Amino acid sequence: MKTLTLVSAGQDRPSLSELENLEQDDKIPRITLFEKSLHSEIMNERYLLGAPHFRQFVYRLIPTQIALLLEALFVSKRYDAIISWPEQLSLPFGLLLRLRPSHPPHVAVIYWISTRKKARLLKVAHKHIDKLLIVSTSQSEFARTELAIPESKIIDLGMYVDHRFWRPMNNQTDLICTSGRELRDYGTLIQAVRELGIRCHIGAVVMDGKKDVWIQQVDEAQPLPEHLTIGYNEKIGDIRNWYSRSRFVVLPLLPSLQAIGSTVILEAMAMGKAVICSRVEGQRDIIEEGKTGLFVPPQDPRALRDAIAYLWNNPHIAEQMGKEGRKKVEQHFTLDQWVNRIKDVVQETIEERSEV
Repeated sequence: MKTLTLVSAGQDRPSLSELENLEQDDKIPRITLFEKSLHSEIMNERYLLGAPHFRQFVYRLIPTQIALLLEALFVSKRYDAIISWPEQLSLPFGLLLRLRPSHPPHVAVIYWISTRKKARLLKVAHKHIDKLLIVSTSQSEFARTELAIPESKIIDLGMYVDHRFWRPMNNQTDLICTSGRELRDYGTLIQAVRELGIRCHIGAVVMDGKKDVWIQQVDEAQPLPEHLTIGYNEKIGDIRNWYSRSRFVVLPLLPSLQAIGSTVILEAMAMGKAVICSRVEGQRDIIEEGKTGLFVPPQDPRALRDAIAYLWNNPHIAEQMGKEGRKKVEQHFTLDQWVNRIKDVVQETIEERSEV
């Protein structure tokens, strides 16, 4: 099996050997496992450098995403299957495949399709997508009920974490933390911890040119209490260190149908940490209430404060939840299991096509 994976990744992505060295040095998760297991070439900006000179010239004149889609279309027949990831590429690529009636199987990894624009695109594009691997049940239910996508095309994939990189480290726990930027409700978190006196760190990444809601919330909450710190553009090793020092992890979210925050939840659970999370519709597949963490109503500072105080004052409960979380990750959410699921689907899809 030889596959091509269409992803949003810049030209500065290290080579496979460089990534493997970083993985061996325990500096990053095992991100090469996917391409090695599926014998996949990664279609990114670096791949475009191997295109014929005329196409390279054209690609320099158009947006990078369009160039990636076009090059994937041109080279698609070299591969047994095309994997696109995520829907920002999967949906337009599905539409583009209408120009090539004969093409290899197309398997799409999908995160969020319930917006009006994406839903409209998927209604048409799914005809050229053999399988939709959807990471959250809220989104797969939307595909089934609202878009009437054939059941045979929908696979409930779930999320993943590299449990070897994100692992218990047994450091002294002297704080709580959170991480991430998308649809975060850090304004509510700041209100919740302001009077508690518990040290709290927000590890957030600032996206250039994008004014996230949480940035405005932090600006409006000034001055921040001394026991609350914010880290900007932190490296992955820094985030792991904050998790390891945390008694538990807090994830305040704004209401959404998207499974926002799943990466943080799984990283924390893999490190043996309980998680307090806002109860939003999109986040319902991972945390078990009272067993691996706690849910609180969204945008409710008092409820969040009470939950934080409860787990902080009952460290044995937080520790037991963390152990259960690690166990659940090992059983259902490891990177190895996730990659194998995709590999199985791709192989089955290739076989189905060959039988037609």
